[in-house]
Amino acid sequence: MTDEAWDTGTGRRAAVLTGLTSTHLAVRPDGGLLVGDNRAVRLPADRVAGKGLVQGEEVGALAFAADGSRLAAGDLTGRVALWDGELGDRTGILRNVFPAPPGARPEPEGVSALAVSPDGATLAVGGGAGTLQLWDIATQQPLGGPLTTPGEPVDTLAFGADSGTLYAGGAHVPLQRYAVDAGRAVGGVCARAGAGADLSREQWRTYVPEVEYRRVCVS
Repeated sequence: MTDEAWDTGTGRRAAVLTGLTSTHLAVRPDGGLLVGDNRAVRLPADRVAGKGLVQGEEVGALAFAADGSRLAAGDLTGRVALWDGELGDRTGILRNVFPAPPGARPEPEGVSALAVSPDGATLAVGGGAGTLQLWDIATQQPLGGPLTTPGEPVDTLAFGADSGTLYAGGAHVPLQRYAVDAGRAVGGVCARAGAGADLSREQWRTYVPEVEYRRVCVS
């Protein structure tokens, strides 16, 4: 089996690749590196090298940062490995991107989609059971709880240019849009509370339970 790399600027084929045989592919933004399922090839070239991106488990999704400085690779056990843009060093691993509720013992949810925000600060991780979670890349800690989704597998993720909006797509549901910028999120919550009103402690626990209560809607 062979794969082809094309230069989208010129519309010409740049290379014919043998041995890549990957379901998931990601191209570094500068076009110099193509990554597949535990394989990588520098372009333009024709030699594919093996690379254990996710500790031998099956790859579920791949995503480069916009500046090419980082690669995120998710597997079907719910882990995400973070690599530098040259795949020389693994810079971190998120072992449990979809935390289960206390007392629950579900089957691991595989990573099905990844996206790195344009500012390089946030990683969005989508799962095969519909879970969608944001992570802070610098601290490698989750940002709040999972976002509300229709429950369908998350097939694709993308951030807006300002890193403040996240889009999630699936096979059987409309495109979902999330305001992930802190200012927009607060504005949305205040709009639900009503013009000129502040959130009660009960409303705060409903919308932002992971943050200590404070008045934000009334200056």
